[in-house]
Formats: sequence, C-alpha cells, structure tokens
Amino acid sequence: MNENRLLSEPVPPETLFGDNEARLRAELYIKNRLKYQDGYYARRAMEYSHNADFMLRLTAAVMGISAMISALSVGTDKPIYAFLTALLPAFAGMVSAFQSLYQWQRQAKLYQETRLALRQAELVMPDSDFPRPESPAEQFTQLVQEVETVLRNEAQQWGQLLNVQTTGTSPQGGTRPPSGQGGRSRTRS
Repeated sequence: MNENRLLSEPVPPETLFGDNEARLRAELYIKNRLKYQDGYYARRAMEYSHNADFMLRLTAAVMGISAMISALSVGTDKPIYAFLTALLPAFAGMVSAFQSLYQWQRQAKLYQETRLALRQAELVMPDSDFPRPESPAEQFTQLVQEVETVLRNEAQQWGQLLNVQTTGTSPQGGTRPPSGQGGRSRTRS
C-alpha cells in the first residue's frame, strides 16, 4: 500500500481511522463546527428579525404620529403642523425604503433555513441506541460532507463562492482537485 497516496485517489473511510476515533472525531466536529455555526446562525437570525420588527414598528409609529398631527393641523393655522404633516410621511417612506434595502426579514429567513439544514445534517450520526449498518467512519465522513455542503450553499447564496462543479478549474484559474479533496498528500500515521 502506497503511504503517500494523494487525496485525488479515493480512500475508503475505514482505512483513515477506526470506529472509536471516528466517534471521537464526530463528537468534536459536532461540538466545535456544527454547534458553533448553529449558534452563529441563531444569533444572526434573531438580530435580523429584531431589526425587521423594529423598523416596521418605527414606520407604523411615524405614520400614526403623522396622522395625528394632520388631524390637529385641520383646526389650526400654525405652519409647523403643515410642515410636519408633509415631513413625517416622507420620513416614514425613507424608513420603509431603508428596511427594503437591507431586507432583514429575508436574511433572517436564510439564516433560519441554514440552521434547519445543519440540524438535519447532524442526524447523519445516529443515536447510540439505534446503530446503523454503516461504520462510524462512514457516518463521520457523510456528516462532514453534508455539513460542509450546507455551509457552502449558504455562502453561495451571498455570492461569495463560485459554483465550480465540473469545469476542473478553481476560481483562481488553476486546476482544482476532485470535489471535496484539497490536493494535499496524506500519510497514515
């Protein structure tokens, strides 16, 4: 067996590490990668939902105040009421445009969907009460692939990555290794 096998050559997962090591790696991966990302997405979704709700309330409050001042200005000849009656709806429109520009509700929805996809990917690792026929090494490999696919898809929604599936070139213009493999040589220790 060649000890300096490149990652471009398929390596069966069971030859990379044993069952106990695969369980440990899965536990560490879930704790340090998956749960960290889940927490990040939860915080961002909550922040963006809060921002969207705040802007909606602010727009409604400004429009309500504008309606009250407009009603007050009918019985009064003070120019400040007429000025505020014209200014406040314009301000409410500006706040609404600001909300549309940032699209907080849409972003919160994207983060929530990514959280759900991460939780679904975590289900690849079964409970210890219900073992599956695949080895823990195969389950760990599948877990990493599914989680990283979810994260890559989320990043692509923001236009940060190019989807280079079959062209064989990296975004920098060089030849890229097959999907999911970094091109470094791996030796077994």
